[in-house]
Amino acid sequence: MRKIYSIYLLFLFCIGFTIQVFSQDINLLYTLRNTPQANLLNPSRINHNSKVTVNLPFASGFDFKLQNTFSISDFFSIENQTAIFNFESLQNSIGNESYFSETFSMPWIQVGVRFNENLVTFSVTEQQLFRTSTNRQLIQLINEGNQAFVDEPFRTYFDLNLLHYREFAAGYTRQLLPELSVGGRVKLITGIAAIDIKKLNIELQTAGNLEYLRFMVDGEYNLSLPVNINNVSDIANINPLTYFTNGSNLGTGIDIGASYRPIPELELSASIIDLGFIRWKTNATNITHGGSFTWRGLYINQFFEKPQIINNEEVPEMKPLEQLGDSLKQIFDFNIHEKPFSTGMPAKFFISGEYTLDKTFSASLTNQLFIYNHQATNALTIAGNIKLGNIWALSAGYSIIERSFNNLSVATSLKLGPFQFYAATSNILSMRINQTSNFSIRFGLNFMFGKIEESSNWN
Repeated sequence: MRKIYSIYLLFLFCIGFTIQVFSQDINLLYTLRNTPQANLLNPSRINHNSKVTVNLPFASGFDFKLQNTFSISDFFSIENQTAIFNFESLQNSIGNESYFSETFSMPWIQVGVRFNENLVTFSVTEQQLFRTSTNRQLIQLINEGNQAFVDEPFRTYFDLNLLHYREFAAGYTRQLLPELSVGGRVKLITGIAAIDIKKLNIELQTAGNLEYLRFMVDGEYNLSLPVNINNVSDIANINPLTYFTNGSNLGTGIDIGASYRPIPELELSASIIDLGFIRWKTNATNITHGGSFTWRGLYINQFFEKPQIINNEEVPEMKPLEQLGDSLKQIFDFNIHEKPFSTGMPAKFFISGEYTLDKTFSASLTNQLFIYNHQATNALTIAGNIKLGNIWALSAGYSIIERSFNNLSVATSLKLGPFQFYAATSNILSMRINQTSNFSIRFGLNFMFGKIEESSNWN
């Protein structure tokens, strides 16, 4: 029981952490002109002509995203000041796979120095990701009950991943030819906290005559947290400084990209971002559990019958509640072992084409594939991009994000002297939060110094 209680508190801590610190990057930043952030999505792309760019802690802003497979209005409404939940509507609105994703990113510092046909960058960035997923059958069980699974077993799963890490990155970009530029970035990763549910499979079988229910669970989890889960009292003794400076969980990652112009007006580009892994050692724990039990119901006379005695001991089968408790204990009897483990990075793959009509306007098509933990989501954006000198830039377009089709994307930047403010969202309609399944915002302040003549195809 103590172990069960420990795991319960552990998950409460992780959910609380996720709420306090707070998927895919915003595609429009890939083509937003005169803005250094394009290089983060493809290290071969330089969308500005400044010699030096600097982002400072907190002034650089942050990047925050929420993504879901359904919107609030799919199952929740208010009528006559009464909240109404419609799980049938939710069941009909989602696909077979349902997920919720949240990411947070904040640069501590980013520096870029450009000379001749070269760009050198360095950055330190805080990263956090939270993602859960399950399948449609779980919603169907809530909506229709177990009677919907009399003829075939109910099978579902629950997946949860939490990553909090810091990356130190050094990058280099070079224009090899007037029509070709390449770039790359190497990253040293320090992992801070992780929860990786490798599997949590649940099965429910109902007899055809509803005579019994059979419940089966099989779970395995990897954890690396600032507390030892065998000692819940450690939660009260967490040292924030020790937590945020933890350097025991090391990993590596790379970004690579290339941009090519078959004709001067057309640029084709592609990149792979965050391809790597983290090795977790701090309080690294592996937890497994599993089992099954069959429920045939309880009868009131069982509580009044005199227990059967064999060899001076009560027969367990004559004590139904104790039998049920023993079965549940088997399912939730956690086997806990200290064991290092590895997790992959949330990788992103970009491919884009941009056609320039003149110095002020271009049209672009950008696709992003986000892959993490064997799950993939896709975002496709078609946009128009405007640039008025070195002062103002605007990108606006339409995005299809996974199975969501109501996404109007907007990004803009304004440069006044050495100061530039930028902001972007993948769906400006997400301000109507009950009607959307995607929300993202990124904004900040860039310091930009010097000027390079616009003879280069980078601009």
